[in-house]
Amino acid sequence: MCGLTSVFYPDSAVRPTASALAADLEASLESIKHRGPDSRGIYISPDVRVGLGHVRLSIIDLATGQQPLSDEDELIHWHTFKTKSDSELVVQLYKRDGINLLFHLRGEFAFVLYDVKRRFLFAARDRFGIKPLYYTVSNNRIMFASEIKAFMGLGWRAEWDIDSIVHNGEVSDERTVFKGVQKLAAGHFALCGASGYIRTERYWDMTYPAADAPFTSSIDTAISNVRNLLVESVRLRLRSDVPLAVYLSGGIDSSAVAGIATHLLREKDPNAKLTAFTLAYVEDERTDESPIALRTATHLGAEVKLVEATESALIGVFEESVWHSEMVNATFHGAGKMLLSKALRSNGFKVALSGEGADEVFGGYSWFPLDYLRRPDPAAASLGIHLPSDEDRLTMLANLERSAGAGVFSSVNVDVANSSLIKISSHHVTATLIPFYSATFKPEIIEITGEPEIARQIVEGIDPRVRHNSILDTWHSLNVALYLTAKTFLGRIILNQVGDRADMANAVENRVSCLDHRLVEYVNTLPPSLKIMPVAGRNGAWSFDEKWILRQAVKPFVTDEIYRRKKAAYNPPSQTHCFNWACPHSTSS
Repeated sequence: MCGLTSVFYPDSAVRPTASALAADLEASLESIKHRGPDSRGIYISPDVRVGLGHVRLSIIDLATGQQPLSDEDELIHWHTFKTKSDSELVVQLYKRDGINLLFHLRGEFAFVLYDVKRRFLFAARDRFGIKPLYYTVSNNRIMFASEIKAFMGLGWRAEWDIDSIVHNGEVSDERTVFKGVQKLAAGHFALCGASGYIRTERYWDMTYPAADAPFTSSIDTAISNVRNLLVESVRLRLRSDVPLAVYLSGGIDSSAVAGIATHLLREKDPNAKLTAFTLAYVEDERTDESPIALRTATHLGAEVKLVEATESALIGVFEESVWHSEMVNATFHGAGKMLLSKALRSNGFKVALSGEGADEVFGGYSWFPLDYLRRPDPAAASLGIHLPSDEDRLTMLANLERSAGAGVFSSVNVDVANSSLIKISSHHVTATLIPFYSATFKPEIIEITGEPEIARQIVEGIDPRVRHNSILDTWHSLNVALYLTAKTFLGRIILNQVGDRADMANAVENRVSCLDHRLVEYVNTLPPSLKIMPVAGRNGAWSFDEKWILRQAVKPFVTDEIYRRKKAAYNPPSQTHCFNWACPHSTSS
């Protein structure tokens, strides 16, 4: 689960010698050695049908957790474990439950398993896509790897997928910027057989109740349940045989994780102290959250390591962050995370806890009120929540629509958006998924690919089940927006550029407590008004408290400043100036 590569030879493929395959696997692992600097290993099946390679970042069972693992014993009654490694659990569960093992797994994972007796390859990725897994076919060989660059050691030749780049395929669907290379979708598994087939199938997805479904619980019970589930999630992610730290900003998400982690550690050791790593945008006080993070750390008794993210520092790691992410980078957020993970690793830490994912689950972005306002929340009245009148609601919606449709957002006001996408989510949501416009590309490129149809690509990339629930108004419009954002913006951008790739570039494992599937499944059942809480002002004006139930749930673990603070964009300073540097590099590389 640190870094893997694999190659599978169907009957139609010419198999190499074992020594030649071993050399290819070693070359492949060399390109992703940053993911696992502690050890590496390869496995080649006796018939040379499959080769597996793994680089290890040792965190659990430091002495005996090497991979790949092999086990040719038959399961009779119960598990006999050879190691304490969490990865061996996959092997034993597969022997007992087959592919249904996926329903027993919790957390972040990606793996490839070869069944020697049945002669097929089984690959899977965690429910949210926290860990990456790609696949491609080259010379009749089926290959999987944690990063695309690993395929090159196996003889694959990279070629740009211009159509995918222009039409934003790496965000709207499972394409990448390279021809023939696909992401294994989050919450999916793949089976590859000796005849050469590749079958992918979903084993988990986010779902929501009908918009008019009654909510029979109380607000206090809902708050308590969210709190207990989040505490349990953090508790599970504190398990480590090496020191761990936290990423801390001025927001409620990372502050809550840090507060809960401190609480849990002090249950065992009253003197326990966390180490927090915080980006300091020292050149722009408008975006610098480090003073807030410092006050939180002082409250928690945590040690703080400030990492100065100056323009020159961001520019200095930008190309490196693009190389690691293997996708279009439209911001410098990935570069900032690279600086943070470099500092964490250089201070002797291999594991970090973070608050990523909370905005997409609990409704933290500025565009979510649009989708909250699209239709009433029937459950609110039974909970005693005061809602705006229909007249006020529609007036606010119209005002927000005009605001969201202005400027760059007008680019999605096309026929397909007005007829279909508007039913799926607001223009504001889709605009965040658009890194480029037609003016970005040379005319000769547009002649080949046609004008970018981002709205249509997003619509077509959405699961038909979800599209059906949206068009028929089965789900509340806020929940549709949450789903869309989680599947695109979170799953295909954030968890890559500012998640796994920026962390594993420096051999750091990032554990994402807010994306525990049991927590998310419960939050998805809650009424929209517990996520976006409407608040009536004294002058009759309405405002919205984003992530309301999360705030109530984590109130015991954060400062009053954090509890009351409104979400603010956490953007690198002077990004325009940075891109004045970046653009010539992007066109000349």
